[in-house]
Amino acid sequence: MIRRLTIIFTLGLLLSILNPAAGIKGRQVGAEDLRAANDAWFEGNYIVALRGYLRLLQSPAADGLVESIAQQTGELFVTEELTADGRVPRFSPAGDLIAYETGASSAVITRIVSAIGEHKLIAELPGIGAVFAPSGKQVAYLKLPANEELKKAQAALDNPAAEGFARIAAQQAFNYLQAKYAVLVLRDLQTQQERVLPTGNLLKSNLAFGADDQTLYFMGASEGETARNDIYTVTANAAQPAAVTDGAQTEGFKTAPQIAPGGKTLMYLIPNANPFSPPRNPGGGGQSGATGNAAQAGNPAQGQRGQGAAGGPGGQTGATRFGIFDLSNRKSSIINGSAPVFSADGAAVAYVARTGSENSLISLTIGGEPLTLIKTAERLDAPAFAPDGRRLVYQKMAREDWDLYLIGRDGKDEQRLTREIQHDVSPRFISNSRLIGLIGEPRHRRSYLYELGSNTRIQLFHNNTVRTISPEYAWQVSPDGSLVLVQSDRDGDTVSPERGVYLVHLNRKVTKDQLIARLEKNLASETALQNLGQRTFAPIAADVRSVVAQSSTNRIFEYEKTLFDFDSKHISRPGNRQAAEYLFTTYKSFGYEPEYQCFDNRTAPGGKTCNVIARLKGTENPDLVYVVGSHYDSVPVGPGADDDTSGTAALLEAARVLSGHPQPATIIFASFTGEEAGLLGSREFVRLAQASKLKIVGVLNNDMIGWANDNRLDNTIRYSNDGIRDIQHAAASLFTRLITYDSRYHRGTDATAFFEAYGDIVGGIGSYPVLGNPHYHQPSDLLEAINHQLITETSRTTVATLMLLASSPSRLQGLKIAGYDGNRPELTWAPAPEKNVTGYLVSYGEPARQLKVTSPRVTLNGVAPNTIVRIKAVNSRGLTGWDWVRIPLKIPTGATAK
Repeated sequence: MIRRLTIIFTLGLLLSILNPAAGIKGRQVGAEDLRAANDAWFEGNYIVALRGYLRLLQSPAADGLVESIAQQTGELFVTEELTADGRVPRFSPAGDLIAYETGASSAVITRIVSAIGEHKLIAELPGIGAVFAPSGKQVAYLKLPANEELKKAQAALDNPAAEGFARIAAQQAFNYLQAKYAVLVLRDLQTQQERVLPTGNLLKSNLAFGADDQTLYFMGASEGETARNDIYTVTANAAQPAAVTDGAQTEGFKTAPQIAPGGKTLMYLIPNANPFSPPRNPGGGGQSGATGNAAQAGNPAQGQRGQGAAGGPGGQTGATRFGIFDLSNRKSSIINGSAPVFSADGAAVAYVARTGSENSLISLTIGGEPLTLIKTAERLDAPAFAPDGRRLVYQKMAREDWDLYLIGRDGKDEQRLTREIQHDVSPRFISNSRLIGLIGEPRHRRSYLYELGSNTRIQLFHNNTVRTISPEYAWQVSPDGSLVLVQSDRDGDTVSPERGVYLVHLNRKVTKDQLIARLEKNLASETALQNLGQRTFAPIAADVRSVVAQSSTNRIFEYEKTLFDFDSKHISRPGNRQAAEYLFTTYKSFGYEPEYQCFDNRTAPGGKTCNVIARLKGTENPDLVYVVGSHYDSVPVGPGADDDTSGTAALLEAARVLSGHPQPATIIFASFTGEEAGLLGSREFVRLAQASKLKIVGVLNNDMIGWANDNRLDNTIRYSNDGIRDIQHAAASLFTRLITYDSRYHRGTDATAFFEAYGDIVGGIGSYPVLGNPHYHQPSDLLEAINHQLITETSRTTVATLMLLASSPSRLQGLKIAGYDGNRPELTWAPAPEKNVTGYLVSYGEPARQLKVTSPRVTLNGVAPNTIVRIKAVNSRGLTGWDWVRIPLKIPTGATAK
């Protein structure tokens, strides 16, 4: 990945950094050297760029360039991995301890470690929702007992088929059982002694400590209650919990209790939905179940709220009201507003109120009158106070995307901070002159540090690779503003349930030597990727080049415009049937014999909705099938120019240019319906494919490929199969202008059904950043926001990928150890199904040793146990299989590779 915000130097400043007397290979260093490397980077010529940066870092001018090059190519600040499997990270009030949850949800452990040094383990708590006492000497948490109901609920939640509302229902059921069976425990972190606190038969969650270090607040409700709950208190010496709020007088449920700095005021949200709904009702809930999302972000020392990816608690919980409870006189005030946040001293609250079509940002001094800072028809969210309380930052939607603004506590001097085309959300101060904000959609957010004095921003977190994205999900800043906790899929794997927790040091920057090591590693990786691509495509490169050259941006726009004019193509709208008929006619005009795959749906006009498919029969291996698909439906509220008319247009053009160039294997072009209604069309396609025993050996799925946030033509490869990923990178770089990044990503897309039915054979392309389009699922997803050349380059990449896949041997099956005599294993596998296979390439060991055999068996000499053996087929054209089948030699006799 890796387009980053580069600090733009004026020519004079750059020349002052660069030493014009310093020579690079006999030539003076100048501004043009850095400019040339940056230009190569932005154009996707990463090998040229990396070599240029390395030359600059080996010159006398290097010290002045480290920060600029570091920001361009990865992280500026030193980052540590605390765990590869963690969630809900948070600091203690003093910032000296860190807590995070890890493990399966039915057996969660909350781990507490030191925030400095070697991160010494302080405690492991068998439960969730841990909160530190103000002194940091003790912690309260919800202990989860071993329970069969919880295990079964966890299994239902882990079911790969649990998507959409089914997953929400499974999460809700699990949350409910956590709240039911959890035990409230107080742990002394110095002695490690525990005490169970009485909670009666209450459902319980959302813990908060009082300022006295003794009183614990929690959200409680009677089992089966559907109308209200209360905030309770309990101490170590109490016989039973006591209700602080009165649910009979305070309408609705309450959640997310928070004690103001200073301890005088309790604030809580009143969500629109019951957080303890019975399992049959779909509802919210995060990974941590009943703990909610209170430590997702914010600065406890400043009284900032816990805030996750939706730009404020109101957006996450559906809360449009909140309560302020005076702990001294026990008086409660219910306020119509959302996204409330305390000031650093706890004396004031800021929130957003909505009256009719007007939105207001309001500052309320506790016990005083509210002051409206701004009133506007534009949407507002996520206010946060500066530490000194003199101004606030918030997000406002001036057009179709969120941007960040500053305003004085008196409502004067509003200042726009960002103009990013993507959403800018969830701002919070870390000092009076620094703040953190997030960019992007929740599935691919990135954090940025804003220096208000110099009006610059720096990407805070990265994985320091060129290609792989690293989506972020949770953030918290230490009380002194020097450390940031980030939860992220740093390896780009969004499929596995594990997410890492990382510690970013804002007071430590990468050194020149560290930066050089990063660049050298990436240069080696990029060079290997380029060489692999050239070798792989070499036998058919000329054919591929001639075919992709036929792609036409004019035709792609024609497809887009026609589909766009049908307006919404949701299965419940007339445009769905009109689009299906147009697709059928268009495929037929290319010379195909298209088919409808219709199925019943009660919301569709006429009671049916249809996939449209076209087959390009293979010339040598017609029984082997590669599927390339895109969904043509849209959300009900708009025409879906990007989601997914863009993918549909690219698919049609791929079908057109390949129509006169059949490949050795069969290719099916599939236009799916009902993706926005629950992946209905792709699941129906897979159901029929399995019923007819269709031999699908590879799948590409393209979705949202037409939006660009700058001048670059770039998109993200979303894959399950590493071999297909590398082929798509090569296809893009060798035959198109497309720049590609990657992420292991297929859940919630039309690729899901194929992965579940056929396994690890999925690739495809989506937007960069992932879902970064601010018009996603909005009426504003219109044709004027689409880059038609980007769609063309993506279609060309798809064509090149299909030609390579369909011309090459597919991944082998049935690899196993047939016998094992000491270190002489005999391996066998099923013969390749393709007709023109001439042999098999066997690779093993480090460094890799390779040999070629002509039959599907091999005996290896002198191979140590635990060695990974990889095998692929080779055909008569010199094309090798597009993915290896692998097996570790420690597998027992008879075991087969997956």
